[in-house]
Amino acid sequence: MNELIKTGRYDEARARLLAGEGGDADGLAVLLELRDWLRLKEYAWARKVLRQEGTWLEPYLQIEQAQAALTAFEGQDEAALSAYLEDPHLGAEAWCCLGLLRVRRGDLEGGRVAFEQALLRDKGHFRAKTNLANLLQEEGKLGEAIAAYQEVLQLNPDYALAHHNLGAAYRKQGDLSKSVYHVKRAQRLQLRPPARVPRDRATPGEANPLPRPSWVGLGGRWWVWLLVIAAAYFLLHR
Repeated sequence: MNELIKTGRYDEARARLLAGEGGDADGLAVLLELRDWLRLKEYAWARKVLRQEGTWLEPYLQIEQAQAALTAFEGQDEAALSAYLEDPHLGAEAWCCLGLLRVRRGDLEGGRVAFEQALLRDKGHFRAKTNLANLLQEEGKLGEAIAAYQEVLQLNPDYALAHHNLGAAYRKQGDLSKSVYHVKRAQRLQLRPPARVPRDRATPGEANPLPRPSWVGLGGRWWVWLLVIAAAYFLLHR
């Protein structure tokens, strides 16, 4: 079971845990949260997970290396990303970032390959799939692009960029009513704070949610333990 987690096969591990097998449910829950924030490109939230819940990740990730990976994801250096491309936990995001850098320097085919590599490692990486849809739209393949954006919205119905770009594709196709709907939807979503995708929507066909224990991460929150100890002391000395 834990070997599945170590190799980044979270969904298989979760399905087995939910079927009753034993395993590191706490570590998996934290890794799933980290993956959610990486998919959203919310690196500040990912850093918070590493900082507060790093103890649960230590069997699978070197925390300092993961912090360095986040810095590389924010940068413009393809060489810096190469260190993480084969990492089972960080590889999908590394490939997605590499694809964007390739597209920006005009290597569209290289970008496509990188986004496909990201999806091989994480089939629910909706940003990578959105980037593939964007390439289809740039090539004038509007029908394929629209279908790809619709697949993205099955993964994350509240992903503003997919709505916006789908609206642009519909406009080019001449369907103004659908275009206006998705552009307005994108504008409303952009006003919301970032939020993780509900687990049962993360990837069609995935297993049911694996609840994240409410007590995970208390080890990094000393003030919670202080309150608990103080309350216990008060009750014992009434």
